Amino acid sequence: MTGAHVTGDMGHFRPAFWVKKVPALTVFTLDGRWYWNSQGITDTNGHAPHALDFIQNYEGKSYKEAVCILAGTIDLPAPAEPVQNMKLPPPEGKQDFILPERSGNFRNLFAYLVKERGFDSGFVKDMVEQHKIFQGITYNKLRIVGYAKDGTVRYAVKEKFKDEFSRLPRMKETVNNGTAGSPFHTQESLSPGTVQELLKTGQIRMFQNLVMVGYDKDGIPRYASMRSMNSSGKPVKVDVTGSDKSYPFVLEGAAGNETVCVFESPIEAMSYRILCKITGSERISCPMISLGGAAAMQSLDRYLREHPEIHSIVIGLNNDSKAFGHDINAGRNGTEKIMDRYGSAYAVTMHKPFLNDWNDVLKNFRKNLEGKLPEPEHSVYIRQNVSKAKQVGIAI
Repeated sequence: MTGAHVTGDMGHFRPAFWVKKVPALTVFTLDGRWYWNSQGITDTNGHAPHALDFIQNYEGKSYKEAVCILAGTIDLPAPAEPVQNMKLPPPEGKQDFILPERSGNFRNLFAYLVKERGFDSGFVKDMVEQHKIFQGITYNKLRIVGYAKDGTVRYAVKEKFKDEFSRLPRMKETVNNGTAGSPFHTQESLSPGTVQELLKTGQIRMFQNLVMVGYDKDGIPRYASMRSMNSSGKPVKVDVTGSDKSYPFVLEGAAGNETVCVFESPIEAMSYRILCKITGSERISCPMISLGGAAAMQSLDRYLREHPEIHSIVIGLNNDSKAFGHDINAGRNGTEKIMDRYGSAYAVTMHKPFLNDWNDVLKNFRKNLEGKLPEPEHSVYIRQNVSKAKQVGIAI
């Protein structure tokens, strides 16, 4: 275990070693622990100690000497002086969070959420006016570096495309992250004219995306989920670079409400809110948050910490079963994780969609049930129409 320092004193008997000169047998197991029967030596937790403890106890070495023995450097001389001119790698700091550039209009956003997702236009308008969602612009070979003092956006070439665009003129610009009051700094970037020329000549491509934003308690954006708005093919879903997932996308509830409803994504949270309105569910008054993924608990941790009035949690994660093409049921795993984590301190219940997710439930309603259910006048409506409400899949 410790090389030449103790090898000569040891005998071997699989799967252990024993020390010849010690009256009581000392055994080394396969996991590196050892036993000194006559001494009754254990670590601070009462378990069998490890190799460092053995060297210190058996050979009488200091902690530093024991570490050097294990590292094989005990016989090496210490450096006479510090090594000069060493190039240290730059620290890998967290990238700044910068919201994407806003599109000149939100036509694609409204078309996507109303026609493809089943949202009503009034709800989408409310979300836009509350700055919870917007239509954002990204480029395939450029990255956003900030906003100039006049509010216009600045871009730089992504690292992997720098050789391709090495001859492009650069400019030094004073920018910040676009948040009011945030500090400005000097950043190398492309001029807006250069970006437009690259776009015009087909050297870069522009994409329009749905951006959904999470804020801190002071109203500062800290997180954003971004997804493509294509009606066919596999969608692109990413978090904006620098996002802090502990700040959830939130649909606020009525003052004093003690229940929070939890979903995987902003799309599911918004779909559930719309379904509550359609069916007259009392849960429409509950705050609703998205986790940013079934396994991400940071946002729920923060929300509960900042909202001590919450006493119950409704889990509405996706129904990721094999019936809907999923090999791993992330929704179920996330549900169990929340129950284990909060079940002792909160009243935790589950409301699983009968389709893959709550947006599928909403789209199913738009396609098959809209116009077949009477308009809700009050909460009694739900209790009188249990079977039809179950078809919609919303709370009873």
